[in-house]
Amino acid sequence: MQPTATECRDDFGELRNYTDSKFQDRVERTYREMQTNQTLTFVTKNKLKYAQLAHGKMDAYQVFKLLEQVHDESDPDNDLPQIVHAYQSAESIVEFAMLNETELRDDLSIKALFKEAVWNDLPQKWRELYEKNTLKSLYSHITDWSWFPLVGFIHDLGKVMLLPHFGSLQQWAVVGDTYPVAAPFAASNVFYANGYYTNCPDYKTYNTSSETSFGKYPRNCGFDNVDMTWGHDEYIYDVMQQGSIICPEGLYLLRYHSFYPWHTPQNGVMAYTELASDFDWLMLPLLKAFQKADLYSKTPNLPAQDILEAKYHKLLDLCIPNKQINW
Repeated sequence: MQPTATECRDDFGELRNYTDSKFQDRVERTYREMQTNQTLTFVTKNKLKYAQLAHGKMDAYQVFKLLEQVHDESDPDNDLPQIVHAYQSAESIVEFAMLNETELRDDLSIKALFKEAVWNDLPQKWRELYEKNTLKSLYSHITDWSWFPLVGFIHDLGKVMLLPHFGSLQQWAVVGDTYPVAAPFAASNVFYANGYYTNCPDYKTYNTSSETSFGKYPRNCGFDNVDMTWGHDEYIYDVMQQGSIICPEGLYLLRYHSFYPWHTPQNGVMAYTELASDFDWLMLPLLKAFQKADLYSKTPNLPAQDILEAKYHKLLDLCIPNKQINW
């Protein structure tokens, strides 16, 4: 039986436990280094470098298999190879959101995707729009949703930047929640109370806000005009934007799925609303639905490996017709 949208409401419970996880030391270290070292200069340098996709042409499925070697040290919930989480996320989307291979379920309430306090704090314009729509009706222009599980399958593929062929970047430069650099650091970020961000060289320069600006950005400029912390989201977005036929909504999920202070804040207060455009607000329910599959998929119940491989290899071939793409 498929879970209802209500059953998938936010309740972090034991997940995203940043207080006393059994992996607490490595998680805190990763975020301390991230919040200290992710400067505008660092982000700009890596955006320019990786946007060149100069790591050669490779088959996407072969790159995907490299996730067997990748572990995410920002994850407080488990220490599984990322290839396991990829299958979990994709299958969770199928179970939670899909009616069949191409259609979204009709009964996915948008309101049920939000905690009550967050829902009540939404701008009235958007709360009213969300309330009168299901997820399917809000995005009624999308007639084929076959890409949705695929995005779950590949969303963390950018973590291959941890491996030697892709640059051997450190964990803090690849994994973890993303947030805007060159802007005030929001209290909704994990480990905010620890104050690591105050040691970032950019902190004093960009910790400013006015009626027209937020840090270095104009208000409501849209996240696509904001420099986010460098990591796997932006890299896989670059790769798939140039190498796949995934729709813009799917690419948006790849780019912002780790932006938790915005879509699923740890303290229950949405952050960086000062920078959101109307398009970002429109995409928020889809991000929330994706977050359900990403976060609540950390379970061991999966079909046989050969079945999974055949299924998602086929989806990759459909969305990446050329197979060999630039990385």
